[in-house]
Amino acid sequence: MTQSLDVTDLAQLLKVIADETRLRILGALAARSMTGKELAEHLDLSAPTISHHMKKLTEAGVVVMETEAQRHWYRLNGDLLLASKRVPLSADALPAAVPDHLDEDERFRAKVIRDFFDGERLKEIPAQRKRRVIVLQHILERFEPERTYTEREVNEIIRPVHEDVATLRRELVDYGYMLRDRGIYQMARAAPERTRQIAQEITGDEGSWLASLLQVAIEANGADPDET
Repeated sequence: MTQSLDVTDLAQLLKVIADETRLRILGALAARSMTGKELAEHLDLSAPTISHHMKKLTEAGVVVMETEAQRHWYRLNGDLLLASKRVPLSADALPAAVPDHLDEDERFRAKVIRDFFDGERLKEIPAQRKRRVIVLQHILERFEPERTYTEREVNEIIRPVHEDVATLRRELVDYGYMLRDRGIYQMARAAPERTRQIAQEITGDEGSWLASLLQVAIEANGADPDET
């Protein structure tokens, strides 16, 4: 069945895929269908990171998930992509569908990740705190909420991102994203209470962001990771 889109639908679709990691995922799926595990290995990403982005892409309809026995396969939705090419654009319609104030926080977050990351590698640790928090949140996606980690394991996860593992590990703890107890680390289950000063450094609804990240990661790890 042929899908139909209007300018508003197209604007929402573009908003979802305007993320470097999601574009890399779509590029991989353009070659062939893959499981979550294959995507993680192909793109050198963690399973929670893949699950987080696949949820966004499948909800938007640009990727379709198909189940075969216990395995979940992902493929591009060719019908939707073809429909997006047929959307009539006009100078009058586009500004109305994509107002300047639409999801300003998400656009800022995407810009920071685009500016400071080369793929999954962090070019430099931002000096400006608002940008640094976004970088820390992006790094947190590499961890699994149900697991505990030794300091060495935390370092091994952070090191492919940036060589200054000590600073990034400390910042994850200082901002309350990772909890540390006698040398053992684990992702926080909820965002901590913030002082007014720290709250000004946070982009968007931190509580909802962390809850969504935890939910997606836990759901992903509920199945056999080899079959996700």
